[in-house]
Amino acid sequence: MKFSVDWLRDHLDGTTPAGEIAERLTAVGMNVETRESNGDDEIWDVDVTTNRPDAMNHRGLAREAAAAGCGSLRPLAPNLVEGATPVGELAKLTVEDPVGCPRYCARVVRGLKVGPSPAWLAERLERCGVRSINNVVDATNYVLLDVGQPLHAFDLAFLAGREIRVRRARAGERITTLDGVERALNAGDLVIADAKRAVAMAGVMGAANSEIGAATTDVLIESAYFDPRSVRLTARRLGLKTEASHRFERGADRAMTRTAADLAAELIVRLAGGEIAAGVLDSNPELPAPREIAFSLSRLWAFTGCEVPREPALRALSALELAPRATGDVITCAVPSHRVDLELPEDLYEEVIRFFGYDNVPSALPAGEVTPGARLGTWPLTERGRDALAAAGMAEAFTYAFVSAEADAAASGSPLAERGAAAALANPLSARLAVMRRSLLAGLAEAAAGNLRRGAERVLLGEVGRVFFARPGAVVEEERLAVAVAGRLGAWDALRPAEFLDLKGVVEAVLAGLGVPACTWRAATVGVLAAGEGAEVVRDGRVIGVAGRLSDAAVAAFDVPSELWVAEIDLSAAGAAARVPAFEPLPRFPAVTADLTVRHKLALSYEQLVAAITAAAPPWLEGVVPVVRYQGEGVAPDEVKTTVRLTYRQAERSLTQDEVNAAHFALMDRLARELAVSFS
Repeated sequence: MKFSVDWLRDHLDGTTPAGEIAERLTAVGMNVETRESNGDDEIWDVDVTTNRPDAMNHRGLAREAAAAGCGSLRPLAPNLVEGATPVGELAKLTVEDPVGCPRYCARVVRGLKVGPSPAWLAERLERCGVRSINNVVDATNYVLLDVGQPLHAFDLAFLAGREIRVRRARAGERITTLDGVERALNAGDLVIADAKRAVAMAGVMGAANSEIGAATTDVLIESAYFDPRSVRLTARRLGLKTEASHRFERGADRAMTRTAADLAAELIVRLAGGEIAAGVLDSNPELPAPREIAFSLSRLWAFTGCEVPREPALRALSALELAPRATGDVITCAVPSHRVDLELPEDLYEEVIRFFGYDNVPSALPAGEVTPGARLGTWPLTERGRDALAAAGMAEAFTYAFVSAEADAAASGSPLAERGAAAALANPLSARLAVMRRSLLAGLAEAAAGNLRRGAERVLLGEVGRVFFARPGAVVEEERLAVAVAGRLGAWDALRPAEFLDLKGVVEAVLAGLGVPACTWRAATVGVLAAGEGAEVVRDGRVIGVAGRLSDAAVAAFDVPSELWVAEIDLSAAGAAARVPAFEPLPRFPAVTADLTVRHKLALSYEQLVAAITAAAPPWLEGVVPVVRYQGEGVAPDEVKTTVRLTYRQAERSLTQDEVNAAHFALMDRLARELAVSFS
């Protein structure tokens, strides 16, 4: 907001240099952003916050400067000479909506001559960004920038019945504003009207049907206080932002309405001649008693963390015209009508502190015991899930919790997603976001499809999020973890299509990262997965996950251009089975490895084979890992050769080869007897 230093000094007694005034204003929160020389004057661009309409004028900023120690504020005393004719004989005022307009003041000036403004006035206005129009209109704009009260001048001859009525707009009423645009009014808009029609939109802009022109001789000066909410609604609906609406929206000074009308009348007579009618039309001259706010110095000291001396606090509050009264520890202030931002004791704390000096408040951390913070609720579990996904080489995805009803149906054919009905939104943003997801696979499949369609060679996506189920009387949330694998994997020179074992490896790595003990995998028919290519992950008899190739129907629904391998895990169930990782000392003695190739029926699963090996082996069998699985020439169609690598290690000593050979052959003998397998 633009301010003239010469104009500012009209309200200040003192000789404080402009640079010092700028520094002190900035220190108390009125940031002087730029200073620009203009002849003997300086133009400042001051950042006045929106909650301080009282400082959006030269007198208001001068009040702040005086409180900051830059002189004293001069009294504001209009010196106008009235004629003999009472104003009531020349104009009539009726306020039909005292809620929308608690106070309306009007003065009449007769016999004036409209013409150009003198150079000093035009220059001051233009320095502050306001275009000079004529001496009457310029006078009202000058008073606005001087004391902050928006004014409007009507050509009295154009007011039907020489009457002002403040009322709500009528249905279908229209008005052509001063910018030449015809606007339709709503029934809730507050307007200024004469006996026949609307002549202004209250607090926003006047109408062309009563504007000041070269032939104007008699004017009615409007100075009012309008309800901020009413002005804001009208201005925003019409897309009009004016100097008047900018201030009325934030709260004008009800007590200034009469004074501003007097200042404007005095200035108009000085510039354009004429005679001021005796008296003023005032709809409500009785001002409400000022609000009182009390605060305690001890509470202020506790708030700031330091002692603020009583006398400087009282001086600052007095300079701000808050009339402080001290009774012991308590200071009571009477809030003037121009300070619409002061409502609470904390507001007065700010007034005291900014003039006491923010730099004088010590920068000290509060004393107190420090205890380790802790994540609450499911945060620890979901963060471990994200860490496990990252460790398994997955890129984390974030998808919408809202999906279409079709996507929800396509992704919800699994034991994990059939725990309740879909929760429909009452006000969806679109049909594509109409229900809460019951499975993470809907969003993850769409994300994977989008990557593949855009040329991605491979997709390794993972997500941790919540799913939602509508159950009687409530919507239930559950934590889930899901992965999607597609494309060509492997070394750069040996790429191959992704398969089930790639997916299984990712899921097992994630479960291990979560601290979940070994789970059982079993073939299962899952609606969302292709027939014969789906599995369930079971822990303690409970299904905690599903994994496999996405069904052809789901692939079509999500427009996936290739095979997509997906898995979803009930994260809360997995977390319940998780164990806290514990450190194990590194082994002191070397291990001995031995490969074992077992020919067995396809009906014997790898899991059953490993369980039998573990049961038949000595206690110092450390681990079993797969090496290769072969089907083809030399092997019957219903058989398979599985090669595993066994790791033997004693914790107390080194093993001998004879011990390992004896244990290995004993293991083979037991497997042959119990599983009817061979080793050829």
